[in-house]
Amino acid sequence: MTTDAERRSVDAPETGLGRELAPYLAERPGQSAFALLQHGPAALLARAVLTDLATSTIDVQYYIYEDDLTGMLLAQRLLDAADRGVHVRMLLDDNNLRGSDFALKLLSSHPQVEIRVFNPYRVRARWMRPLELAVRFRRLHRRMHNKIFVVDGVTGIFGGRNIGDTYFDAGDTSNFSDFDVFVAGQLIGEACSSFQAYWDHPLAVPAESLSTAEVSDAALAAGRRDLARRLEAAGTIEERYDRARAGLTEVIEDPDERLTWARAEFVADSPDKLDPDRPSSSPLLERLFSLWDEAEHEVLIESAYFVPRRQGARFIMDQARQGVRTRLLTNSLAANDVTPVHVGYAKYRRRLLKARVELHEFQRRALTGSEDLRITGRRRRDASLHAKVAVFDRKVTWVGSFNLDPRSAELNTELAIVIHSEALSRQAAGLIERDLGPDRSWRLRLEPRGTGGLEMVWYGRRDGRTVRERSEPDATFWQRAVVNTVKWIPGIEGLL
Repeated sequence: MTTDAERRSVDAPETGLGRELAPYLAERPGQSAFALLQHGPAALLARAVLTDLATSTIDVQYYIYEDDLTGMLLAQRLLDAADRGVHVRMLLDDNNLRGSDFALKLLSSHPQVEIRVFNPYRVRARWMRPLELAVRFRRLHRRMHNKIFVVDGVTGIFGGRNIGDTYFDAGDTSNFSDFDVFVAGQLIGEACSSFQAYWDHPLAVPAESLSTAEVSDAALAAGRRDLARRLEAAGTIEERYDRARAGLTEVIEDPDERLTWARAEFVADSPDKLDPDRPSSSPLLERLFSLWDEAEHEVLIESAYFVPRRQGARFIMDQARQGVRTRLLTNSLAANDVTPVHVGYAKYRRRLLKARVELHEFQRRALTGSEDLRITGRRRRDASLHAKVAVFDRKVTWVGSFNLDPRSAELNTELAIVIHSEALSRQAAGLIERDLGPDRSWRLRLEPRGTGGLEMVWYGRRDGRTVRERSEPDATFWQRAVVNTVKWIPGIEGLL
């Protein structure tokens, strides 16, 4: 029997994007085309343009979908696509939904839009969630962390970004440095199958069933008008949109020159991983460490949250001692948006440094993105790393939603793409090395202490001058206090 996912994949070449790419895909069986998306505005524009080019289907799967400027912008374009007859499906984890049942109803009220909420709380009031979490902790602390944006079953965007201003360099006070990859071709079929498995899972609940509140047709129509007015007042990205659409159109018309073709793997958790009564090992963790184990010369990694635990730290140290140059970037205490996670990382720093692992910590004041690509005129104050990317021997690139921590390995569902391409890996390595620079990250070192022994120091650059710090740079009193408190909680490391 043919599944819905298979029908969507088979039908894709008959769509507009499919027809353009079909000749190139036929010439390269088993391969897909890729382009890296590091800058937030470019990643947002790519999603907007793909949505506008859609002629058949759009499948969207995210851990977070904010109802801010960028969330509204994509919502408007999804509704516009639905007006053209495009079938839109949105699958959102419930953990970060703001209780805005009206916003969900506004989208799902369209006959061409379906929304399902994954692993939902039964009580919709936000203030009741801590109580429900305590009662149903075994299930509710496990979340769907996957990120999928697939158009017409033939193109898509995957990586670390959720949907929200801070992920696209549009935040008022802070922004994430993140990493996505544009994909076209064979790999999309596997992504569609993964999406379908989650869509059909018992934990995926239709959004309209989560609220008994009725919303009139007049209220929904007024909501769409208000959405259009808010976007018009914000100005958003329209002045850059035409250029972005022309660029992506050129890519689709001439993918030989503008995209990297390569063999790739799609690795994803089963949605059953969220069932606490059916524990299973993560295929992502196994694949990541197999790639790491195969590396002969160099491993470059960015992981927003890094909690290796004893076994992982031992593996990383053994690889480094065997001559594999290991450079790892994670958040500094000041830059980490989830302060307790720092506890599970800090305890291993000295051991990793002694084993010659090169540790870097992202600076809270790092310059993220490119000023000429900014979405708005806002100037950010703080920065935080959110990327999950690795490069092995400059031959293989890993991009996805998977952090090097117990939560990704054991509690959340995740996905990743493994791209076997030296050309793309060299490009990804260059982008990571840019993040390792002293104006964006602190380099940790162990140096002799005057009274004997070794002390840990941080090196970076500020205003063109080298800076040396002897304690957590830029960290506030409260951040230090949280770390000093959380580290005494028994078993906390396994929940980070």
